[in-house]
Amino acid sequence: MNDHTNNIPKWIIIYLWLTAIITVAFSLLGYFKPDALLGTWGAFSAEDSLSLAGPVGLFVARNIGTAAVNIFALIQKNASMIKLVLLLRLVTDGFDCINNIIGGNMPVAIFGGVMCLIEIYAFLKIKA
Repeated sequence: MNDHTNNIPKWIIIYLWLTAIITVAFSLLGYFKPDALLGTWGAFSAEDSLSLAGPVGLFVARNIGTAAVNIFALIQKNASMIKLVLLLRLVTDGFDCINNIIGGNMPVAIFGGVMCLIEIYAFLKIKA
């Protein structure tokens, strides 16, 4: 079986590069200018929210970790790895959607839900 990305539709590769770049950018913004990105987030005002164990630290760490795995899989050009990245993304985006529905933040919930649906579709398109 050829497990190379040549068998993956180009739009999936573009989507994953785009999400990786956006994820890194927002993570760095959340780390260096957290008030600009997360100033309206209720957890932002919690004591120690900027510590590595606080909500902002966990947000940044999760997103940087996801982006690193995403970029690694794309550089390796391995279809199975890319499929695993899509699984990681669809689970995290799906839970982001659910958590934001519960929290009443519908714009973010819709964004997470749309991303999750794209990732499910992409996951099913890859034969690895």
